[in-house]
Amino acid sequence: MKHTSPRRTQVERTRVSREKIIQSATEEFSKKGFRSAKLADIAKAADLTEPGLLHHYPSKTHLLMEVLKERDRIDSERTKAVLQKNNNNIFEVGIELVEHNQTTPGIIQLFNLLVAESISPEHPAHEYFKKRYHNGREAWVQIIAQGQQEGSIRADISADVLAALLFAVMDGLQVQWLMEPEKVDMAQIFRVFVNLLKKTEA
Repeated sequence: MKHTSPRRTQVERTRVSREKIIQSATEEFSKKGFRSAKLADIAKAADLTEPGLLHHYPSKTHLLMEVLKERDRIDSERTKAVLQKNNNNIFEVGIELVEHNQTTPGIIQLFNLLVAESISPEHPAHEYFKKRYHNGREAWVQIIAQGQQEGSIRADISADVLAALLFAVMDGLQVQWLMEPEKVDMAQIFRVFVNLLKKTEA
């Protein structure tokens, strides 16, 4: 007869508890933003007491950063899978990711609420989002510059400007979609934008 060690059982309980906390925190932050969300409500949704939650995450700031870390982990895995599926066609990758975002309104709302809040330098996620946008633009500048050299992306606008425009369009579409999902098709509009980036024959 196979026995499960007490240590393994405790590790498994800890993993399950943390997963429930992250899920509950994601939902609360999505509804209320970081500042208005209460640890007591997150703990209750995760079937824990507030001290029990603080045993895993010592503050709301720690919990927020863990939520963001988990979102980045999931996004990174999805991006790698989509790149492989589309033979590294970055345009199709962008479109497919936007299509996926349309299936996760809670996560998109969370992202936009936190971005808006974190504009303030005092917000705990300020440096996180500042770095995220900086690194994202830098990565896209390299991809766009390579496409310009290969002749697949228009070269009459600098890679820096096109990368900034890409994020502006993507984030702006998310806000409009959250307001009127029945009228704004993010994937369709983003596909139109991507086509504007492609080099056309003279």
